[in-house]
Amino acid sequence: MKKTIFMAAALLIAGLAQAQDEKMWVSGSANFNNYSDDGDTKITGGEFSPGFGYCINPKIAVSIGLSYSSQKEEEDDGNDGTIEYTMSEFSVAPFFRYYKSVGDKCSLYGELNVGFGSGKSETEGADNEDTYGFVQAGIAPGIQYWFHNRWSVNAEWGALRYRGDNDKGDSEGEDDFKSSQFIVGLDLSSISFGLNFHF
Repeated sequence: MKKTIFMAAALLIAGLAQAQDEKMWVSGSANFNNYSDDGDTKITGGEFSPGFGYCINPKIAVSIGLSYSSQKEEEDDGNDGTIEYTMSEFSVAPFFRYYKSVGDKCSLYGELNVGFGSGKSETEGADNEDTYGFVQAGIAPGIQYWFHNRWSVNAEWGALRYRGDNDKGDSEGEDDFKSSQFIVGLDLSSISFGLNFHF
């Protein structure tokens, strides 16, 4: 499965490299979170997502994006101490966008993305590091605004996502297991922002 997706991503990049007359762009987005629940649980983390793509024509664009995220959770252990959990993930995701212009400098778009990734989680002071792989897909609406002929910003709402996980059960005594979930993002935490340089 992973080899197939890597091959598809390589073919996409090779095909895009031949599009000499169309606009290219590099992009980057980042988000950070800091959450505390009555002092008993504290969660901090963030995500960084660079990307590279082509506008095939004014209405259609294809791209490939990378993403790295990490999160740390500190939880009260009930004995005046804390338990610390950490998690990190890396993923690769090609995507397709269809644009609808709403002015000279602004466009709405719909995005379809698919991808795969891997991650690991561990508990401080315990020998129980787990590694896992996952596949994902999503549909997201967005808006993009060109404030310069080479620069634009975009906002995207991760409205519908699917994710399937395959935990390798590396910790002692744990078995492999698989899970899948559909996620409907209807709150502000599902909105992400990006900065794009066109050339």
